[in-house]
Amino acid sequence: MVSVIGMVRYSVAAKYAFPDCSELKCKVFEDPYFSERLAMFKGITLKSFAAQTCKDFVLLVYHSAEMPENQRTIFNELEAQYPFMRNIFIEGAKLELPKEFQKKRIMTFRIDNDDAMPADFVSKLRNIYKSNNTFYDNVVFSIPKMRKLAHIEKDRFQTNDSKFISNSMGLAYLSIDGRNVMSCGNHVLVPYKYRMLCLEGFGGLQIINGTNIANSFKKPHYKQTAPIYCTEHKMREILKSEGYPELDIQNIPIVSEKLL
Repeated sequence: MVSVIGMVRYSVAAKYAFPDCSELKCKVFEDPYFSERLAMFKGITLKSFAAQTCKDFVLLVYHSAEMPENQRTIFNELEAQYPFMRNIFIEGAKLELPKEFQKKRIMTFRIDNDDAMPADFVSKLRNIYKSNNTFYDNVVFSIPKMRKLAHIEKDRFQTNDSKFISNSMGLAYLSIDGRNVMSCGNHVLVPYKYRMLCLEGFGGLQIINGTNIANSFKKPHYKQTAPIYCTEHKMREILKSEGYPELDIQNIPIVSEKLL
């Protein structure tokens, strides 16, 4: 049984964002939102996990049971294409591990459905999991350094790097009591509630596309560099230097700088 498990809230109503489920259905299951988000999930998120150097992991993708049948078919086909992917259809908003993945000692991490991880991300978590050091039990691990990326014109991107100790992208939880990373609650408060160890390297690529109000270049509690502007070619060089595989960054919707 796998020991490293990723959890992706794809079309499940997050209480802080969608208190009314009818609002979720109108937004998530309709175009252009659905098609744009799907393109990023396939060309950025799934590509980054398909390129992981360590293949001993599973990515659980959680969907609302309200998802239309034709869209379920799309995700079932993706599950058949990517051996590490599992679709989970649920009622409500609580993300639990299916019984087949439940055990006391487990490493779980969380990621959004439009973001990416460097190719060595799972390998780092797997090495920690295999350690016999009991100090690592019931500990949250953070890779604070991440890159932000926005597509602002056809061949123009905005980007910077930032450090945020409770960055949810590079956040993982190694427990010995069966709890998963979603049990930790609001990731901003995690350092105040759990033992935390920080890891070196890059903790993820966060896409800023104007449809997630929680993500921006203006977070005052981030330690971040000033944004720079570059062509697609230069952007790809930056991502490659930080360990990301070739990603379909042209699939990121163009967004006005006013929303960033």
